[in-house]
Amino acid sequence: MTPPEVTPVKRFPGVSRPPSTPSTALAEETPPADGAAERECSTHEAVAAVIFMGQLFSLIPIVGYARTTDPRDVRMRLRSVQFVYGCVTLFIMLTLIIMLCVHTAQQPSFGVQQATSLVYYAIIVFFMVELMLLARSWSQIMGRWYTDEAPFRTDPYRPPSRTLPFRRQVHLIAFGVMFLAFVEDTLNFVSAYRLNELHIRYCPHTAGFWKNFFHREHPYVLRVIPYHPVVGWTIELTMRIAKFTWHYVDVFIICLSMGLQRRFVQFNERLERLDGQPQSQGVWRALRLDYVRLSELVTFVDERFSKLILFCCANDMFFITVQLFNSFDLKPTTVTTVYFWYSLGFLIGRCFLMLFVVSSISRASEKPLETLRRFPSTNWNLDLRRLCDAVATSENALSGKRFFFVRRPLILAMAGTIITYELVLLDQVKKTPDTTRDCTF
Repeated sequence: MTPPEVTPVKRFPGVSRPPSTPSTALAEETPPADGAAERECSTHEAVAAVIFMGQLFSLIPIVGYARTTDPRDVRMRLRSVQFVYGCVTLFIMLTLIIMLCVHTAQQPSFGVQQATSLVYYAIIVFFMVELMLLARSWSQIMGRWYTDEAPFRTDPYRPPSRTLPFRRQVHLIAFGVMFLAFVEDTLNFVSAYRLNELHIRYCPHTAGFWKNFFHREHPYVLRVIPYHPVVGWTIELTMRIAKFTWHYVDVFIICLSMGLQRRFVQFNERLERLDGQPQSQGVWRALRLDYVRLSELVTFVDERFSKLILFCCANDMFFITVQLFNSFDLKPTTVTTVYFWYSLGFLIGRCFLMLFVVSSISRASEKPLETLRRFPSTNWNLDLRRLCDAVATSENALSGKRFFFVRRPLILAMAGTIITYELVLLDQVKKTPDTTRDCTF
């Protein structure tokens, strides 16, 4: 008699993790009140709309994302609209950086305004390139994630109580932050429009309104390329894409961190449902392997995204410091004042929201230790002891290339650093002069 065929398990090269062990002896856990647990969606499914939003801004050029529930079927294709769109945007941004560098080198002085512009463009290009590199290996990254979180989407694990469904929670935060970013960008454009009106009032150029507008906003470009409405609006559209890219990376990190944090919450709630009652060794072994699987997933994700987190934190700290320094300058119009303070508040809020959500991974991974201490010593066994050791010693936190780990104390440390640099800047850096009545292009 021919033995039945065994389907090989699909594995990813260079990835080691504990084998999936069926949960045994789980009859002790109370079944859901309605008789069936609500289906928990995967991280891949929860962030699908966020990925699509990024592709509207030429980021993460992958195809097939919305047509499959298995991320291992997703690919980055060179002959796709998403990839061509991303390359065109990246090429324009690189061209703008070269023009800005040449323009800056020709200036008699180099100050905060010039440095801020260079850093702004450089960090956006880095984000675009890094997300394109991540898209190249997206199926491997999310495939590993999808496999390791599979036990948490079925019984005996359940969606966390007292929270929104995972997909709705991600959408609420992601689209909420990007809506505030859209408001900020709109105020930016209205402020530039009003400043141009004020400039024309003092400087009656023969040039038209929009020609004067683009010369003031992008002088480093229009001193090289003759003005044309198509050129002006192409640059302005590229600036909008760049600005949303600048905001989007924080949102991207927040959504991924929510996926990791949610799995640790599910793990702890399963422990709490055991209510300190003695369990069989099979239950503790399944729990221990699930926790180890989560810990290895955090390490795996950190290796792929730590560079993005490092530059994201550095970017936020730099621009918060610069904006605080600029807060001492008087603004020419009311709209400019409103835009400035809204932009500063939104930047600080977005930065600390990102840090808070990422640090919640570490917080949620430590909480099971408090629950495990409620179990009686008469139930002590080798797997329970190894589970306690794993919870107590594991470093379940994302990092910035291992230079720092994102935990709650880091938020206070960054706030203190920002204040310190602000005091130094107040004493050392000259304020930017008002160019409203500067009638030269």
